[in-house]
Amino acid sequence: MKSHTHVVDSIALGGIVTVRDRLLELQARGKKVYRLESGDPSFPVPDHVRDAIKHALDEGQTHYTPGAGIRRLREEIYKKVKEANRVPVKDPGHVLVTNGAMNGLYIAFGALVHPGDEVVMPDPTWTETADNVTLAGGVPVRARLNPSRGYRYEPEAVEDAISPRCRAIVINTPHNPTGMIVDREALMGILKVAEKHGLWIVSDEAYEHVLFDGNQHVSAASLGYDKVLSIFSMSKTYAMSGLRLGYIACNDDLLIERMTKLLRCTINGVNSATQYGAIAALTGPQDATFRMAREYQTRRDVLWNGIKDSKLLHAFKPQGAFYMWARIDEGWTGHSGRHDGWAMTEYLISRAGIGSAPGEVFGPAGAGHVRFAFSCSTDQVAEAAELLRQIL
Repeated sequence: MKSHTHVVDSIALGGIVTVRDRLLELQARGKKVYRLESGDPSFPVPDHVRDAIKHALDEGQTHYTPGAGIRRLREEIYKKVKEANRVPVKDPGHVLVTNGAMNGLYIAFGALVHPGDEVVMPDPTWTETADNVTLAGGVPVRARLNPSRGYRYEPEAVEDAISPRCRAIVINTPHNPTGMIVDREALMGILKVAEKHGLWIVSDEAYEHVLFDGNQHVSAASLGYDKVLSIFSMSKTYAMSGLRLGYIACNDDLLIERMTKLLRCTINGVNSATQYGAIAALTGPQDATFRMAREYQTRRDVLWNGIKDSKLLHAFKPQGAFYMWARIDEGWTGHSGRHDGWAMTEYLISRAGIGSAPGEVFGPAGAGHVRFAFSCSTDQVAEAAELLRQIL
């Protein structure tokens, strides 16, 4: 029988999942492990969000909802995006509720990309960004971030990556995996490049509220360029990662229609009770969000102090998100005959039960790096930081 290659075959099952499963296996055998491999907030959802979800269940809100989201939630998202992000979205009909930001990326590229279209993105970048471009039939093109300038996403590097087949540019700020922030100046430069070439911007803003040292988040769509798909998430802002809710704002009628169709054909509407929780999250007190951001900064500082003097890892101090990106020193003797990010990840697990993500999973520029997530508990981060200080 003739075999056929399918586009899904080119997508890996996930390097971070491999590390997670290894840590869980060790934990099941009684070994102490530190879950710094993946970015899942350790906090509970705010009380008023939990209560709203429970109330929705008690009221029988467990049936199909409109595929693009219940009307009240879309109205509240519209208000938030206009007022907080300063994005001039037309009306609530131009926001869509998605099953997390990842589903948002999936339908955004599915609606935007034609087979063979190229999409420029940072290198390194979150794994699923490139994967979703590939699944849409597109070609990821990577613009290398500049380590000597704090992993800055340079408009010049973006323009150098553009070819006649380019369809869109991805902006992710705060950035996974480096934790850098694309500031207003860089955003303006990238938007000028997009306008010059008639390209779309896909703006991934999942970490918009995880900011350190007084840094500010600026939404690309607030700067006067209209060809922007803005994608947001409740996962990081309200610790709702397992409840799966994100949203998209876009002023293009055709793309909204296409994405609405893709929602119908994939999720057919986000979990109904979660949508009522999201209304409570957006309209209720925001204390928990700011409290979490402050605690993330505490964790960042603790982890930074454990790594900053290491001769084996050269870390970048993140400005936002909850990841610490570190380059492996060229003089490291290696582990099991290897010197790459996978070797360092395995070394840290075997020596101290500390999880990390090998840089290679984030793209070619990630080779020889590791990423630590400090979204697990503060106690875990503190213990891991002390162990890292000792073994590195």
